[in-house]
Amino acid sequence: MDTESPLPARKKRFPFMIVLAVLALVVGYTLLVMEGRNLEYKKIKAVHLEFLELQKKGASDAEWESFKQSVHTRIDPIIKKLEATVTSEFPVKQQLYWATRDHLYPMLDNARVEKSREQEKFEKHLEEAERLINKQP
Repeated sequence: MDTESPLPARKKRFPFMIVLAVLALVVGYTLLVMEGRNLEYKKIKAVHLEFLELQKKGASDAEWESFKQSVHTRIDPIIKKLEATVTSEFPVKQQLYWATRDHLYPMLDNARVEKSREQEKFEKHLEEAERLINKQP
């Protein structure tokens, strides 16, 4: 009598598709987290770059006023959010808060033609925030 099973034994294969799907999910999640990380810094930095461009080209008073209104629309909610969440445990947020609350709007008023003390202070806080961000894991 034949003791062998009429059906061949099924070979176990490595689940490549499952591993690839999990890997894709992990990479996608990581990219989303990294994109959302330091969002306040990215928005403030974008405003700073626009400011430098206007300063460089010698923008008109009308362009400055339009820009200033745009900045209020974009940055005021960030200042409020930072104000509610800033603590010494989050030095990046502290630097961004000080930069925006204390120096951004005076800089927009008095550094249109040449660099002012307010601009120097704003940039110092922004540079320190960037240094802290780059130091984080």
